[in-house]
Amino acid sequence: MPGLLDDAVNRIVQRSGVPKSNAFAMATSALQKSGSLKPGTNQLTAQGRKRQAMSPAQRRANPPKS
Repeated sequence: MPGLLDDAVNRIVQRSGVPKSNAFAMATSALQKSGSLKPGTNQLTAQGRKRQAMSPAQRRANPPKS
C-alpha cells in the first residue's frame, strides 16, 4: 500500500473512529478522485508520487486541485 494511502487511512481512523476497512475505502475513493491514485487501483499516479514525496505539512499547505 502506498504511504500516501496508508497515511490517509490512519488519519481517518484516528479522527473519526471508523473501522480500518471503511477508512481504506474512503481514503482510496478520495485519492482516486483527487488524481493521486489510478482509477480502480491502489497505484500512484505521477501526481500521487509527487504528493507522497512531500511531508505531511507540505501536503496540508498544498491541497490537491480537484
